Amino acid sequence: MDNNLQSITRIVDYIEAHLEEKLDLESIANEAGYSKYHLHRMFTSIVGFTIHSYVQRRRLTEAARLLIFTNQSIMEIALFAGYETQRSFTVAFKALFKCSPQALRKKRNFHPLQLKFTVDGNKRLRGDMAMDIKIADSEKILLVGYKENTKKGFSVIGKCWRKLHLNKKKICNRTDKNYLIGLNDYIDFSYENEQPAFIYYAAAQVNDFSEVPKGMETRELPASKYIVFTFRGKNQDSLQTIVEYIYKEWFPQSTCQLNENAKYDFAKYGENTDKNGNSNIEYCVPIL
Repeated sequence: MDNNLQSITRIVDYIEAHLEEKLDLESIANEAGYSKYHLHRMFTSIVGFTIHSYVQRRRLTEAARLLIFTNQSIMEIALFAGYETQRSFTVAFKALFKCSPQALRKKRNFHPLQLKFTVDGNKRLRGDMAMDIKIADSEKILLVGYKENTKKGFSVIGKCWRKLHLNKKKICNRTDKNYLIGLNDYIDFSYENEQPAFIYYAAAQVNDFSEVPKGMETRELPASKYIVFTFRGKNQDSLQTIVEYIYKEWFPQSTCQLNENAKYDFAKYGENTDKNGNSNIEYCVPIL
């Protein structure tokens, strides 16, 4: 008998094979051999979206791919995505991609918002629960906090965060007290004894470096364009699966190009958590 993850994998494969056809909860439940109620609860808890939302996100993502890489008319693509009129397709498309189909085709930038749900070898998500993906331009970013080199082991990351949380109130010119930043600085990256070595910063963003608390370090990031992945999670959890998803799966399918002159990426961790300990987390990667 399949476990729940295997069942969800079968259901996702079925959805993928029938994206151009009518898909509703009842037909998928019949295929899966579950009641609609149990299928809805199981799918939503594991994938993070309702079946309806997941199907819509997948169809609109593939519609975006067709807009960029084919010459099909917008009406043809609308029908593929399950919309009977170009107007209804445009409304749904703009809600997800924040621009019209015509505008996306003109820009020719493909940023997949919902790749096919997959599970890694440890039966964990690989970043598929990113709720939003967007491009953002940023002025220079000034950081104050603590840094360590991971050649000493990844335990130094937790050390940086413990020191920052103990002393963050000493940083008096923060730009946004709702977020803290974890920066991976790869300028002097090396790989020693199978241990990735780079400088890690646990820091707060500030307006200037006029008042830096004793013992803290500074780092200035240049003005840049970023691709920003937003999701919900626990700040203390590892982002390894998210990072692997971004670099190994998302970027190869996107038209985005990494900025080789900006050898870093960073996570913005929300300070406000819900009752389950989750907060908004943004993972930012410099792009051209």
